[in-house]
Amino acid sequence: MDDRVDQKYKDKHFPPRSGNPNSADASAAVSKITHHSLQDQVPSISDLIARFSGLSIPPAPPPTEHSPTPPCPIASLPSEILVEILVYTAILDVTSFAKLAQVCKRFAYLVATEERVWKRVCLGSEFGFGGMHYQWNCGLLGEPLSNQPRQISDSDESVETTSEPHLPDQNNLNVTQILLNSTYRSSWMRMFRFRPRIRFNGCYISTVNYIRPGASSPMQISWNTPVHIVTYYRYLRFFRDGTVISLLTTTEPVDVVHHLTKEALASHRDGSGASFPSAVMKSALRGRWRLSGPSDRTDVHPSEAEGDVIVETEGVDPIYIYKMHLGLRSAGRSLKNNKLLWKGYWSYHTLTDDLAEFALRNDKAFFWSRVKSYSLGV
Repeated sequence: MDDRVDQKYKDKHFPPRSGNPNSADASAAVSKITHHSLQDQVPSISDLIARFSGLSIPPAPPPTEHSPTPPCPIASLPSEILVEILVYTAILDVTSFAKLAQVCKRFAYLVATEERVWKRVCLGSEFGFGGMHYQWNCGLLGEPLSNQPRQISDSDESVETTSEPHLPDQNNLNVTQILLNSTYRSSWMRMFRFRPRIRFNGCYISTVNYIRPGASSPMQISWNTPVHIVTYYRYLRFFRDGTVISLLTTTEPVDVVHHLTKEALASHRDGSGASFPSAVMKSALRGRWRLSGPSDRTDVHPSEAEGDVIVETEGVDPIYIYKMHLGLRSAGRSLKNNKLLWKGYWSYHTLTDDLAEFALRNDKAFFWSRVKSYSLGV
């Protein structure tokens, strides 16, 4: 056993530098290394993708050294057919389409530059802006607009007796085209990433933790005041038809998210099924949602900006209507539109026309979480 083995390891793998580090030769060596490092800078993403344009799809390596290369049928497909396959892939799951960029350089080039695929995703109702509602699309309880109850006004806190019609598809397409050229540099992929939109293949969850003082026993002498750590959750699940489910509960997400369905909500409306796994849905509230667009008039919605989400739900009592004003944001570099910030929360009394604001001292922002069982969120 050598008691100086650490010193021998250091001398072998980290030998001392020879010469004076402040000498002219050392300075010249440093400047030479800096010069070479400047010449070998990492290229930008656009330059790197451009180098992949002429590459083909490589086949899989042979299983052994002397085995023939396995065939790769997809490499022989014409570009037009390959793009159509990618379109159907993106419609089924845009996340899987984006992950194709990790397969090979050819797929990375197609995912980053094929605007036909991204245009179909943006204009479609599966994940894009064809499924967004910039005006109310249904009543408070999901009924047609002709039978909807009165709604909360955004301007003078009064009650509107009529609702604006749903934004026509052609107007939506015109606004999308204008934004494409003016804001998103004529890139459909950039528009899909950065333009505010609601996600349907998951739910938004707000986790709230706060501490409140507890009551000490008058029969005991205690030096410390007891405290209670309170934890509860708020859930929001949006649907493409303009409806939404809101739930406030202390049950953790693992026991809630799979039951945030219209079927479970309908089965517990009368308070039955307390022994079912979905019994937590007896406290869920029905509602509707809309998204503020860039073409909203300030005289109609003066407090709204593009990307704001307005949610109206039924109250715990039929005479109340709850209204949430949320701001759609992005948290993190990779995920977009995965955060909802509180901007206001009100309770409207339909009989007395009173509008009361809830305090949001402890409430936190909503964060989106994907749920595979939701599929496309229909």
